Amino acid sequence: MPQRRVLFFDNSRLAAYCVVRGEVLHEANFAGDDAGRAAFGSYLTEHRHSLFMLLADTTEESYQAEDVPYTTGKDRQAIIRRKLAQHFYGTPYAVAQSQGRLKTGRRDERLLLMALTQPQHLEPWLGEFRRSQAILAGIYALSQTVSGLLPAKPPAQVMLLTLTHAGLRQTFFDAGRMRFSRLTPLIHDATDALAAAAASEAVKMHQYLASQRLIERDQPLTTLILAHPSDTPAIRAHCQNNASLRFDILNLLETARRVGLRTTLISSQADALFCHLLVRQPPREQFAPAEALGFYRLWQARFGLRTAGVLILAGGILFAVNRGLDILKLRDDIEQTGFQARLYQERYATMLQALPSIPISPDDLRLLVDRYDQIVLRAQGPAPLLAQISRSLDAFPAISIDKIEWSIDEQMPTLPADGIAYVDGKTAPVSQSLRGPFAQAEIVARLPLAMVGDQRGQLAVVADFLKHLSVQPDTTAILMQPPLDTQSGKTLKSSDEKGTPEAPRFVFRVIHKL
Repeated sequence: MPQRRVLFFDNSRLAAYCVVRGEVLHEANFAGDDAGRAAFGSYLTEHRHSLFMLLADTTEESYQAEDVPYTTGKDRQAIIRRKLAQHFYGTPYAVAQSQGRLKTGRRDERLLLMALTQPQHLEPWLGEFRRSQAILAGIYALSQTVSGLLPAKPPAQVMLLTLTHAGLRQTFFDAGRMRFSRLTPLIHDATDALAAAAASEAVKMHQYLASQRLIERDQPLTTLILAHPSDTPAIRAHCQNNASLRFDILNLLETARRVGLRTTLISSQADALFCHLLVRQPPREQFAPAEALGFYRLWQARFGLRTAGVLILAGGILFAVNRGLDILKLRDDIEQTGFQARLYQERYATMLQALPSIPISPDDLRLLVDRYDQIVLRAQGPAPLLAQISRSLDAFPAISIDKIEWSIDEQMPTLPADGIAYVDGKTAPVSQSLRGPFAQAEIVARLPLAMVGDQRGQLAVVADFLKHLSVQPDTTAILMQPPLDTQSGKTLKSSDEKGTPEAPRFVFRVIHKL
């Protein structure tokens, strides 16, 4: 951050102060003649990278209160420009300070219009800024900074008297907001002169405020005097309470400590204190026109770009650090995994070495175990399949068995073109991709002789029987030959051609995966 310097301007001189971490250092004084302005130009060139804030404490000030309709945006700006032009024609150093909205009526907005009415006094100094290209951050009136000196809970209406090199300033506050301020130059800076001026100017200020109906005539006004402890006895002797004024003294040293000023003040002149207050909390409104702040706007843009660049760089560094930590963690995980793998490999090798040696290779042993498993599967023989068929025959006692041919195959048999397969109790295609072995039985069965003429019943009984068989897990029942020929290409024969009727026969196959 660049250094901040305050230029304290009054009717007789311009003083330069450097404000650093609560300390206010006086650097130079510049007279209002050509030589003083030339020296000021050299001073600006020497410190052209600092931010300068000009604090004006002059008698050429004006304050006007105006109530305007409440608006926002461009309409409000237009109203403010028109009001400033009406009251302060001829000076570009004018601003409007919002003091809130009224509580009654249309609830208009109250504006305090402020202006430095003698621009010719400022122009020579601002010309040095343009020539040296120094950065002017703003022009402020001293009355904008004195509100920071009020106690935490000030009276509703209070007048504050402060002393600077320019003179005695009287500032009136109503409900914590500055309403009016004026400067009285002092010829002598002696303590008695200060005390006498404070008493007399307080009376004049009270009369003015009463004439403007800002206060009630019969109501005493609290008057606070900011003074050094060494000047307190003289001030108390001159400033006596009366029906109009009630005086109270603010300890300058305690007030300075309260607002964070680290520079020791040796008199009641509080120029350094006001410089500190200006830097500590700059007012929102300032008097400098836009053309006087050109270099400041460039500095703001440059500062914003640098800040954005620093933030982007910091973000990139943080991202890179995060990625680097992730990479380190991954490397650590890889090392841990490799270590575990080597450990398990060593344990496996140790276990293998502990096993008794056999005269066969691991591959041959694995093949031998697979063959043994196949033999175990085949060792069951036809018993499980025949038991399964027996349970279905028990459920259908009308069906009898003529012949069973049993075998074990490695592949799923191919279904005949006119065969019907049952899986899980319903017709389904036979999967040829299943690996064996399979136990299968091709069975010739016979229906009761009483069902010779009931062709529909024959088909129904056979279908139910095969469904019952296929309900068992890993079992497929295939109807190879139905009890009657239902194909349309066959020749129908009369039952009279045979002397003795025969019981309907059908052929089916049961396949069970071992």
